[in-house]
Amino acid sequence: MSPTILITGAAGHVGRQVAALLAQQGHSLRLMGRQPERIAPLATATAVHGDYANPASLDAAFAGVQTAFVVSGYAEPGERAKLHRNAFEAAARAGVGHVVYLSFQGASPDSRFPMSRDHYQSEQYLQATGVPYTAVRDNLYLDLLPEMFDAQGIVRGPAAEGTTAFVARDDAARVAATLLASPPSGSGRLDVTGPEALTLAEAAQRLAVLTGCPLRYEAETSAAGRAWRSQLGAPAWEVDTWVGSYEAIAAGELSTVSNIVLAVTQQFPQTLETYFAAKPHLLDVLRRSKAG
Repeated sequence: MSPTILITGAAGHVGRQVAALLAQQGHSLRLMGRQPERIAPLATATAVHGDYANPASLDAAFAGVQTAFVVSGYAEPGERAKLHRNAFEAAARAGVGHVVYLSFQGASPDSRFPMSRDHYQSEQYLQATGVPYTAVRDNLYLDLLPEMFDAQGIVRGPAAEGTTAFVARDDAARVAATLLASPPSGSGRLDVTGPEALTLAEAAQRLAVLTGCPLRYEAETSAAGRAWRSQLGAPAWEVDTWVGSYEAIAAGELSTVSNIVLAVTQQFPQTLETYFAAKPHLLDVLRRSKAG
């Protein structure tokens, strides 16, 4: 049996896909979650409890593993980075050989996107542990794109004419799984993107062709976007995060196209059309908007 690989956030979208890919290859897995009963069973895997907010649970989860996939959690920026630090420090105490951390493209201390600043701080915490690591800086996932449109088929935000190199979550999962199975020597950061960068207007037009729905992008100012978003009852930090994500697009933080998917997995990244052709159900939300 191969050395054990730990997957945190194993009940989530990316963690679940990475675990399934590694299980198909016969790897011994430990799947961690706050509610392990929600983790899909796999023949080569054991589900365990682990919570970033509970270091004792992390010590038990990380003990004896060779490589670990640390999925980013959900919390207010700043607090979230501290939760990630708990996981990284547990990996160091356990003597983990390599950590693959799920980061975000554009991670920087001066990013417009609060979560990108938080990812940068998380990467600094990880580097400080001395554990060899790879920060996979995924771009926005293609499957999130249909959810950006409102009931009128409009995606609105202060993204201006900025472009985004949307990546298929499947491709991102393959990158992470490959790195976990065969960790690189040393540490590094990899931008994981799709094959092209699109404006939101271009993405809307191409989704309109696929769905037959009149979809469009409507640019707005940050102040206007913040105003209507604040009326939905979300906490201020979530509003800042939403506005900041569009401002990051406008600033070009998500525009760089990389060759990492091909270089790591030996497979070309999926285009918008090939991805949704394989997963047409993801477009149902847009078709329901048209029907309504």
